[in-house]
Amino acid sequence: MENVNKYSYLKQIDFQSRPIIANGKSKTIYALNEKTAIMFYKPHLRSVTNKREGIIEGTDIYRMYATMFFLNLMEANGIPTERVNDKILDINGKFAILIKRCKPLPIEWIRRYYAAGSIVRLFPTFVTEGQKFEPPLNKYDAKIDVSLTGGIDDPTMNESYITGLHLMTKAQFDQADVMLSKIGDILNDVYLKAGIKLIDLKMEFGILNGEVILIDELSQDCMRANDIKTGETLTKDAYRQWKTPEEVLKTYKTFLERMCPNYKELVVKL
Repeated sequence: MENVNKYSYLKQIDFQSRPIIANGKSKTIYALNEKTAIMFYKPHLRSVTNKREGIIEGTDIYRMYATMFFLNLMEANGIPTERVNDKILDINGKFAILIKRCKPLPIEWIRRYYAAGSIVRLFPTFVTEGQKFEPPLNKYDAKIDVSLTGGIDDPTMNESYITGLHLMTKAQFDQADVMLSKIGDILNDVYLKAGIKLIDLKMEFGILNGEVILIDELSQDCMRANDIKTGETLTKDAYRQWKTPEEVLKTYKTFLERMCPNYKELVVKL
């Protein structure tokens, strides 16, 4: 573990005075210097399909724990990520993750192992709920505000669009696609050991020094995962199913405990 004492200066910073790199509904990122930024999560949840949106306190912390656990897992398996060190920082009672500044790609990378959600609604003649995809399916969605797309949420792209619009090079696209598959394989391995079925997942990548790295978060919010025996959801589908805030929070905690029973050790107090 990296010595985190060198980050103690963060306790003296008024982050509200720092330049904001991104300020969305789910997180805020402040610049620290040319190479490093700091990311705070927000307890916001949204389901476009179910037209549900709100705040559930505590989900942000559980998402952050899960993200740090998975980022550490990816780094251990040769997947480069944006995290600077392997611990969440407790800065005056607020949790944050130090990250490398990079060029974020305006694309959501989706990998589907079983049919659920939009693919069932959009392709009812081809797909049935719960159908296993062999091999898994990859999907690429543009990150564009729905107000700018005529009501279409995250319009789908393909390799030709992504490289033709110069969002990334062909080599970078191929690198990201290989990483997408490898990340899914790593997750599937730990999920099966925990008695969990991975349905699908969403991730984001960025470019740092010309190379692709994993960014944003890997958490309960960006994947579907169910208990293998009961079929009960362990991730954001609990929110989509209109479960109560208390039930959603419990679901997020249960997922975390099954993935990483010692998750509280992922935090260090400055």
